[in-house]
Amino acid sequence: MEKKKKLKNKKIEDKVFYETTIIVDKDEFRRFSKFYSNKLKSSLIPRLILIGLLLLSIFLNYIKGNFVVVYSLIGLGILYPIALNVTLNMQINHMFKNNKRFHLTEEKLRFFEKYFESKSSINWCRINYEDIYKICETKSNFYIFLNHNQAFIIIKDKLSDVDGFRIFIRDKASYERYK
Repeated sequence: MEKKKKLKNKKIEDKVFYETTIIVDKDEFRRFSKFYSNKLKSSLIPRLILIGLLLLSIFLNYIKGNFVVVYSLIGLGILYPIALNVTLNMQINHMFKNNKRFHLTEEKLRFFEKYFESKSSINWCRINYEDIYKICETKSNFYIFLNHNQAFIIIKDKLSDVDGFRIFIRDKASYERYK
């Protein structure tokens, strides 16, 4: 009797609940990188720098009435976000180019009751849900983070049942939904 119970539990654990195949191209990697840098990384420092430049320009205008310095600081305040965006795009291109995992490698993800597997031509791994750092959902993707900066990208368009997958995965680890 106990042996039958173990066999039944084994069958449930080995049942594939969801399966998807993904290919992370440059656009998908860019979408993930922008999500990561905008939502998960602290964007407080760039904002503080911009506020500091604005306050400094107001202060210098009030104290000295030096419009050249004020306009220079305002110009820096305008150029700073542009420079951040350009450097972010350069970093994304460099990371995509140097990471062989993203060179249009097809990756098959299979989700079981207690773990999920990732299999590609260059890698195979099994991850227990208890080892997941965080799960994030956006309009187009799910991101399953193994740690603060390493994640599996699951493209919603490649899932047969997005709502069912959401219900299945959100109880497995810390879950956040982003608009």
